Amino acid sequence: MNNSKEENDLLKLDKQLCFRLYSSSRKMTRLYKPLLKALNLTYPQYLVMLVLWDEETINFKLLGEKLELKTGTLTPLLDRLEKLGYLLKEKDKNDDRKTIVIITKNGKLLKNNAVTVPTTLGNQLKLTTEEYKKYIAILDEIAMKLEVAEKKYK
Repeated sequence: MNNSKEENDLLKLDKQLCFRLYSSSRKMTRLYKPLLKALNLTYPQYLVMLVLWDEETINFKLLGEKLELKTGTLTPLLDRLEKLGYLLKEKDKNDDRKTIVIITKNGKLLKNNAVTVPTTLGNQLKLTTEEYKKYIAILDEIAMKLEVAEKKYK
């Protein structure tokens, strides 16, 4: 076996970009957990609410695309949020095969309690505005490169 040191280093866990992203994502989700517990939301439910606070009404399929979630994952999230009274699901009046997701009054009111979440998280991470913008740009660039690479293999 004639593997060089560089080749062996490539297979070390701490050299893997995928693991860095995975680990960072898990840590971020854990950091959100106590903040979202006060809102009675899970992290995926919070992401749905972020879209609804912005859009108020959105097509189910478009919501799934924005969140990059498949129907089987999105449906239980919406069902739970509907039971909590934060949204309604209705058939599209123009096409009953389509579902529209609509924020409720309670869902809108929840935004008042959630508004402190991003600031609190930023303070916990001790990020400056410049650092925050830099990290967003880096992650957007990585996401774009991953999307391009993924399309080549489909």
